[in-house]
Amino acid sequence: MSKQIAGVLPVVLMPYTDSGALDEEDFLSQADHIFESGCQGLVVGQMSELLRLTHDERLRVAELCAKSVQGRGISVMSTGAETAEAAVGYSRHAEAAGVDALLVMHPATLPLGDDEMVEYYGRIVEAVSVPIIVHHAKSLARIPLSIGAQAQLLRQYGEDRVMFKPEAQPTPPRVSQLRDATDGRARIFEGDGGMMLLDCHRRGLAGTIPATETAEIVGVLWRLLEAGDRAAAERIGHPLSYLMCHMMNSTDYYLSIAKRLLKERGIVKNDHIRGPSAHVLDSESWSEASRVYTRLLNLSKELSR
Repeated sequence: MSKQIAGVLPVVLMPYTDSGALDEEDFLSQADHIFESGCQGLVVGQMSELLRLTHDERLRVAELCAKSVQGRGISVMSTGAETAEAAVGYSRHAEAAGVDALLVMHPATLPLGDDEMVEYYGRIVEAVSVPIIVHHAKSLARIPLSIGAQAQLLRQYGEDRVMFKPEAQPTPPRVSQLRDATDGRARIFEGDGGMMLLDCHRRGLAGTIPATETAEIVGVLWRLLEAGDRAAAERIGHPLSYLMCHMMNSTDYYLSIAKRLLKERGIVKNDHIRGPSAHVLDSESWSEASRVYTRLLNLSKELSR
């Protein structure tokens, strides 16, 4: 492993032009914001509307993911697919483009058992040389990937090749179960936008994967937790948990708020969400989210001094 995959790795929210095409300029703008916020890297993940991209767009985004880092940190590209063959193809392309690691979600349309899941992930690990993060997406897994299957992958390939983003609920105890089943070897990333970071961090994490709009907020929270300053961490962690509870009603609800926050701050030019979404953000939801977000930005500045 050439780079240490760890720390705060926000997900880039896919930016679009007025015509609905990928906005490469705003992708790079988000990358700049992430690194200027002190984060260790960036991720293209499911919240990047990955499943709404065309095949050619997915290939191009992998290239942007690698390009956007510019030696400042870690690039992680999501390469999961509905078949191992497709996932291997996306993974090999992303590695060739220069990403540092892969975030690999399981198939979402078939109820795969543990043996089939282990085979799927094993084929991907063996096809590339960069590390993979096994992504268990709670809303998309027909059958949750068991702790035993995840431990088997680690035993087979080692902690430098296989890491984990376990989102099966309830997340905190599953972090502990995976930690214990691997004798503390598993490198685990929290993936609920920082909502459960106060609890999950004490159970043993290699990092956290929020999204661009909370990059500096989660960055400060992570540094406080790493420093052992629990009291200060709770000051920012509790309102962050509330904001994430508010936003995480659905993917499009989250994106409608997060992209507008980025647009209001001038980080992106457009808050377009690719269809078939028909969600319209109501003014009262926006008012509440914006109020809490502004408070969190001010807290992050105060606590980073």
